[in-house]
Amino acid sequence: MKNRLIRLFSLVLLATTAFSCEKEYDDKNLDPLAPSLAEIPVTVTNANYFERFPVIEVKGNSTPPPPPATTPVAAAPTVAAPGAFSITFSIPSDRGTIKEITRVATGNNGLTVIQTGAAAAQLNYNGNAAAPATVPVQGNGTNTITFTSSLLDFANYRTRVGTGAGLAPLYATNPRAPTQNLYYFLLTLNTPNGEVQVIPMAVRVRVVA
Repeated sequence: MKNRLIRLFSLVLLATTAFSCEKEYDDKNLDPLAPSLAEIPVTVTNANYFERFPVIEVKGNSTPPPPPATTPVAAAPTVAAPGAFSITFSIPSDRGTIKEITRVATGNNGLTVIQTGAAAAQLNYNGNAAAPATVPVQGNGTNTITFTSSLLDFANYRTRVGTGAGLAPLYATNPRAPTQNLYYFLLTLNTPNGEVQVIPMAVRVRVVA
């Protein structure tokens, strides 16, 4: 009888310990099997590809190859051939509107720059070299917004902040190793619950022939 009581007590103790070790999930903790989805998803509607990141292809500047070579020679973007491109963001129409693109940055520290970096470290998208990134890209009152820039803009930005901004925006002669840089964005949204800021997935800008 004594042994049965000991066994019963041990089982109760084991069950209590197991239940006490269970993780509690609330509004701040995802269930292990729950999908990790953004509350307001942001998509890039004009991406050429999706390879872990949305990919935007941009025609790079190149010069005719000298004979007898057959591969174009990479050349830096110029005013005449700036390598213009655009990135269009969209949110579900029932989630509000995109007020503005508040910050833009590139490179290994791009995410940190758009979170806590100084305006001087951000991409000079407003054409003001003295006060870059002090004027956001304004939306049009809809659920979409377009960021317009160029490889020349990036080259100027890279010259200003340093090579940490990314690779020089030159057409790479090896198509298997294209030149590409990640762009990071901070968007401000007007939603039914008020103004919120979101950081969407980075966008890869790839230089092609």
